Amino acid sequence: MRWAALLLIVATASAADPIDQLFVKGETLDYNLTWLGISGGTARFTIGLAPGAPDRFRITSVARSSSGFARIFRVRDEIQSFVDRELFTTIGYEKHFNERGKKKDDATVVDREKSTAIRRRPGKPDQEVPVTGPVFDPLSLVYQFRRLALRPGDHVHFMVVADGKLYAVDADVTQHEKVTTPAGTFSTVAVEPQMSAGGLFSDEDSRLTIWYSDDERHLPLRIRSDVKVGSITATLQSVREGVTGIEPNSK
Repeated sequence: MRWAALLLIVATASAADPIDQLFVKGETLDYNLTWLGISGGTARFTIGLAPGAPDRFRITSVARSSSGFARIFRVRDEIQSFVDRELFTTIGYEKHFNERGKKKDDATVVDREKSTAIRRRPGKPDQEVPVTGPVFDPLSLVYQFRRLALRPGDHVHFMVVADGKLYAVDADVTQHEKVTTPAGTFSTVAVEPQMSAGGLFSDEDSRLTIWYSDDERHLPLRIRSDVKVGSITATLQSVREGVTGIEPNSK
């Protein structure tokens, strides 16, 4: 029943949806990152048609620590996700992390015909996990929420593949509130995803909240992760049409 309901949700947010037309045009979102209220760096999210593959979207995220914060914790993390344009289900997901000089490369490919997701890492054996129906990754899920109606009181359920495992994610849409960012002041709805044991926020004391603009764009205005070591917040600075800026894996 859950998969049938999920298929209905995905079908409802079809390629005819205005938000998908925005994705076709391309979009670049720039964020400021803060940790415990201290400015720590920047992040850029982009989405657009994948180069040479108009049947899919490519989503990217590049986060970098500022020169001052890099003295404490230097970060350059790059993520890219490829999703099917019609169903918005993940096709491939890559992570290239460089934190304090330690590099970590990770790639996952979803084979829908074989109903499997294969995780590949340099020097390590492949990991294979069975998947059924639409599946998302941590980055594409942020954009999948944008394709939904997002009414306070709604509850949605998804399956997410990450780190060689399949996780159930349940999310509640909470009350309206005003959020002010350098990109403007918006009426918002907040989404609070909760993942089954393990994964992105496995710690029981952690909490993830995403504030989306309460309009047809559903811009992710603020993303906050509350963990034991403090609160990490990404705040939207600007929105531009088209895919611009740093490419993943660039130096």
